[in-house]
Formats: sequence, structure tokens, C-alpha cells
Amino acid sequence: LFDLDEINEDFGRTDVVLVVGANDVVNPEAHNPESVIAGMPILDVDKAKTVIIMKRSLSPGFAGIDNPLFYMGHSLMFFGDAKSSMTDLVREVREA
Repeated sequence: LFDLDEINEDFGRTDVVLVVGANDVVNPEAHNPESVIAGMPILDVDKAKTVIIMKRSLSPGFAGIDNPLFYMGHSLMFFGDAKSSMTDLVREVREA
């Protein structure tokens, strides 16, 4: 585990980030002063070259707002149960 401030410095130099089941804690809207989550500490995964997100759906998190990370060009959504999705992803990577 890393401290939030320590790991956030690394995301800009990261090739791939794998987000499993998270929503608000990776929502870049926290940097928007007009947002309801303005100032909330988040993981700046949107700075990575590629973001793979595993979630059951596009439904919002606890804050009840949409997450623009899910629609960014360098984000890939992988819908489904985390365990089976991870198993599928590992299999696909091994076969590539």
C-alpha cells in the first residue's frame, strides 16, 4: 500500500492502471471546484496512459454523480463480476 500523495505522483508515468470496483475515489471531478465532490482526495488514475476499469455497471458511486473517467479515450470498461472479469483478463493477456 502507498500513501495517496505518494502514489499520485506516479500515475503520470504509469502505462496501465487497473481499477476494480472503485468509482468516487477515482473520479477526476474532485478537481473541479464546482463539483459536489470538490476537494475529495482521489487517486489520479486518469493521468495514466491506459486505465482498465472493472465494474458491474456505469451506475454512480456514493456521491451520486457520473464519473467522466469512464468515458475518457484511454479508459477501457470491463463490465461484470470482479473475480470472473479478472480471470478473463488474465486469460486474454496470457493468450496474447
